[in-house]
Amino acid sequence: MRETPSQPSAGGSERAGWLHTRGNLIGSVLGRRMIGHYIGAALVPIAALAALEYLHVAQSVTEARFLTVAAIAAVLVVLLGVWQIHRIVDPLHRLLAGTRRIIGHDFSSQIPASGHDEIAQLARAFNEMSHNLGMNFATLNVLSQIDKTILSKADVSEVAKSALRCVRYITSAQVVILGLYESEAAESMRIYVQRRDGLPKIRVRFPLQAELKQRIPQSAAAVCWNEEPPLPETVLTRLCEEDQVRKYWVHPIARRNRVWGLLMLGHPSELTLTPDQLKLLSGVDDRLELAFSSLDRDRKLQTMAHGDPLTGLPNRASMLTLLAQELSNAQRDQTSLGILFLDLDRFKRANDTLGHAAGDALLRQAAARIRENLRAGDAVARPGGDEFTVLLGKLASPRDAGLVARQLIKALSRPFEVDGHTIYVGASVGIAIYPQDGTSGADLLKKADSAMYRAKDMGRNRFVYYEESMNVEAQRRAALDHELRQAFDRNELLLHYQPQIDVRTGLVCAVEALIRWQHPRQGLLLPAAFIPFAEESGLIDAIGSWVLKEACLQHQRWRRDGVPIPRIAVNVSHRQLLRSNFMRTVHYLLALAKMPAGTLEIEVTESMFVEGGNAGIDALHALASAGVRIAIDDFGTGYSSFGYLKTLPAVILKLDKSFLDDAPGDNDAATIVAAMINMAHTLRKEVVAEGVERLEQYRFLEQLGCERVQGFLFAEALPADEVVRFTIERARVAKLALSDPDLATAESI
Repeated sequence: MRETPSQPSAGGSERAGWLHTRGNLIGSVLGRRMIGHYIGAALVPIAALAALEYLHVAQSVTEARFLTVAAIAAVLVVLLGVWQIHRIVDPLHRLLAGTRRIIGHDFSSQIPASGHDEIAQLARAFNEMSHNLGMNFATLNVLSQIDKTILSKADVSEVAKSALRCVRYITSAQVVILGLYESEAAESMRIYVQRRDGLPKIRVRFPLQAELKQRIPQSAAAVCWNEEPPLPETVLTRLCEEDQVRKYWVHPIARRNRVWGLLMLGHPSELTLTPDQLKLLSGVDDRLELAFSSLDRDRKLQTMAHGDPLTGLPNRASMLTLLAQELSNAQRDQTSLGILFLDLDRFKRANDTLGHAAGDALLRQAAARIRENLRAGDAVARPGGDEFTVLLGKLASPRDAGLVARQLIKALSRPFEVDGHTIYVGASVGIAIYPQDGTSGADLLKKADSAMYRAKDMGRNRFVYYEESMNVEAQRRAALDHELRQAFDRNELLLHYQPQIDVRTGLVCAVEALIRWQHPRQGLLLPAAFIPFAEESGLIDAIGSWVLKEACLQHQRWRRDGVPIPRIAVNVSHRQLLRSNFMRTVHYLLALAKMPAGTLEIEVTESMFVEGGNAGIDALHALASAGVRIAIDDFGTGYSSFGYLKTLPAVILKLDKSFLDDAPGDNDAATIVAAMINMAHTLRKEVVAEGVERLEQYRFLEQLGCERVQGFLFAEALPADEVVRFTIERARVAKLALSDPDLATAESI
C-alpha cells in the first residue's frame, strides 16, 4: 500500500458535505437502475402467463399445467431478484463505504472494478477520483506544514522531510531526492533522500565539482529523464544496487536570481508525469522556494544581530552573552576563566595603504588563524575593528592562558598574502583571569583591554597579564580620550613654530609648525604626550587636517604683515597622506591661503616608503605637481633607499638629531654625517640638520656645506608672535653684517 501523508482538517467539512451529496446522487442513480431491473424481471412471468393463457385458450391447456408454469416463473423472479441485489446493491454499499472513507480523509482503499458495465466504470471513476483527491489533500497538507515551518522558523530538514514524503506520494517514484546548496556560491550541496519503506534514509554533504555542475539543468525547460544526475558516484551506486534506480529526473529550485537546490526523482525506468502531477509538483516547488528564501533571510538577520558579517564570528553582544554564561559555569564549577583581548599590530597601516577591501580580507584571514589555534571548547568573538576577544574556559592554571596567547601571537606573526601583497601585522594580547582579576564580565574585559595597551607600550607583538597598577593607566587613557576630543571645541590646540636658519645668510628661511596642547590643568603639553594616543584613538586625521589648515592661514597672515618667513613646513603622516580626500584638501588650502608655489613644505618620514607603498609615492608626486616642496624627515633612521631617493620628488633631506649628538668630537659620527651630506648633495638634495644645540656642531655643519640648521642653539619652537620678533631680529643682524661683519658674526649665534 502506498504511504499517505497525514491529512489537514482545514476545509474538511465543506469537502465532506460535497462528498455526501455525491454519495446520495450515486445511490439515487443506482436505485433507479435497480427498479428498472425489477420491472424487467416482473415482465418475464407476466409474459409467460399471457403466453400460457393464449395456449390455454388455443390448445385447451389444463389448469394444473398453468399453475406449474406460474410457480416456475415465480422462482425465476426470486432468483433474478437475488442476482440483481448481489450485482447492484453490494457495489452500491462499497461505493457508499468508500465515500465515507473519503469523508474521513482516507484515500488509500480502492473499490474492485471488474468488467465493462456501468457499475465497473463507476467504480473505476470513483477510484480515480479518490486517488486525485488523495494527492491534492496530501499536497495541501505539505504546503500547510511548510507554511507552519516558515512561520515557526523550524530547521530546514523538517521542510525537506515533508516535501519528500509528498513528492514520493504524488509521483510514486522509487526514490525522491532534495539537494540544497550550502551557500550562494553553490560550491557544495547537502542531499536528503526519501526511499521505499524499510530502507534507511540518506543524508550526504559533498563538494560540487565542475563535472557535477555540468549535469545540472539551467532551466525548468531543460528538465528530462537521464542517467547522469549531479550526484557523487557513491550515492549513485548505492541507489542502483539497493533501489534499482537507473533513471533520474532533475528539476532546479530557483526564486528570482537565486538557485536554492534541486528536486530529483529516481526510478528503475522513466515515469510519465501527468499534467495534474506536474501541477502538484509545481506547488511543492513554489513553497520550497519560499521556505528556503525565508529561512535564509532569517539566518542573515540572526547573523546580523548576533554575529560579525565579515568574519562569521560572534559580535560584541553575542560575546557578552557567552561571557556571562561562561562566568556562571566557572562560578558553579569553581574553575578559572581566561579572557584574552587581542589587537592586531600595524593593521591600520595595511588598511590605509592597501584599502578597505584588503583590510577586510586580512581580518578574515586573521580570524581563521585565531580559530585554528584555540583549544577545543574555547571561543573567539570580534567586538569590532581589528580587535578580538578570546574566552578560555576551565583553566588549570593562569599560565595556560599565556600559552594560548603565545600560540596566537606566533600564528599572527606569519606573513599574510592579500591581493598579491605580503603583509606583516602581529598582535598584542592582554590577559585577565577569573576570579583573581575580577568577577564581572565588564570588569574583566576592561582589565584585559588595559593589559593589551601595556603590551603595545612595551613594544607590541607580545602578551601581558593584568596588574592592578594598570587601572590607573586605564583611567588616564579614558580621561585623555575625553579631554582630547574636547580640545577642539575649546580651542586648546595651538601651533608653535621652530625657525630654520640659512647657514649662508643667517636669516630665517623657514619655520616648522609643531602642535601643542594647552591643557587646562597640566599646562602646555608637547606632541609626545598625546600624539601616540591620538593615533590609536583615530583622532590623528582630524588633528593633522587642523594643523595643515592653521599653518597655511598663519603663513598667509605673515605674508600680509610683511614678515620675512619664506616657507612653512608641516609634518604629515602616511595615513593622512593616503586619505582619498587629502589632495583635494591641499588644493583647497593652497587656494584659501593664496600660497605661492614653493612656500608650503610637506615633511614625511622614511617609513612612508614601506608603509605607503606606491600609493604614497604617487601622492608625493601629486604634491610636487601642485607646487609643494617635499622633505624627508628623520633621514637615516628608517628604511633609506638610494633607489627611492633618486626617483622621489623630495628636494630636502632632514638629518636626524641622533647623528649630531656625538659630532664633531667623535670621528666615526663625524664621518657618517659628512658622508650623508655629501650623498645628499650628489643627489641634488638640500640638507636641513635638526637638533643643533652646540656652536661646534654648527661650525662643523657649516664646513660641510649644510644649507639649513634648526635647534636650541638658535631657538626652540615659539608662538607665532615670538617667531615674528625672532625673524625680525635675525634680519637686523644680517643687515648689520653688511656694515660690521665681525659684530654680525658674534650676534648671529
